[in-house]
Amino acid sequence: MAALTRFVGESAVDQAARSRSRSRWQRQLAVEEATWLGLLCDLAETHAPAVIDTTIGRRLRGVIATVGSDFVTVTTAAGGLVVLAAAAITAVQLAPGQPGAIGRAATANLPTLNGLLTELVADRPTLTWYLSDDASISGQLLGVGRGFVQLRMAGTPPSISYVPIDERTMIGLDG
Repeated sequence: MAALTRFVGESAVDQAARSRSRSRWQRQLAVEEATWLGLLCDLAETHAPAVIDTTIGRRLRGVIATVGSDFVTVTTAAGGLVVLAAAAITAVQLAPGQPGAIGRAATANLPTLNGLLTELVADRPTLTWYLSDDASISGQLLGVGRGFVQLRMAGTPPSISYVPIDERTMIGLDG
């Protein structure tokens, strides 16, 4: 009877070890198949609070709200909405205690940053275009070309500015 008990115990230990190994292997495969956009999609679905570092030196605290093919929108801790080129993200750090995301293998049929801005033109919103950590311009969105936007800047008389849409784009939607 002691030998049977020992055999059953050893079998349970072996099965638990195989299960942990299988889980580890499946997680590793999932990570290897994941993409940056897939990871950002997973983070958007979990609504996990995060700190997002950018190529222009600005740091956002908030939640990734939506993901496009080349951009994300972030609802900031202060309640603002920022549109950020996916390539402008240098790091995403989750808040302590948040479970990590793995990411997805592929994403399809997502809107583009240029497409999003083209849709916004009809409302002529005021945007803040962040140029660097300490420089930005604000103006009313008048038009979107291939790779640039046209903004009407306040002043007497008002002036027009052209700003490129590129991998460093970071835009605050002011209202």
